[in-house]
Amino acid sequence: MRKTFKVIGIVLIIIVLIYALFIIEESIRLKKDGEYPLIITNSKYCNKNGNINSISSNYEIKCNGLGYSIIREYSPREESSDIYYYIRGEFWLFDKYLLWGWIT
Repeated sequence: MRKTFKVIGIVLIIIVLIYALFIIEESIRLKKDGEYPLIITNSKYCNKNGNINSISSNYEIKCNGLGYSIIREYSPREESSDIYYYIRGEFWLFDKYLLWGWIT
């Protein structure tokens, strides 16, 4: 019986460590502009929120992964409406806990 609990404990620890490494890798990818999660769980590629056609407004892209969400916000350039700056990124765990946030 003790051996069974020991094996179950080792398997659970390995699963938690693999998930932690996966979250660290995805948070590193968030820093790079244009990088999307390796595994996306929502049916659309990534949801765009905001009015993209308006010159003066920001828009954000939300990508859902395995138990986390990545949100990126873009702002238009002053001289051109076709080019956007990457201004903010957030990494949410289970859509409740903000793990990382970047403001450029």
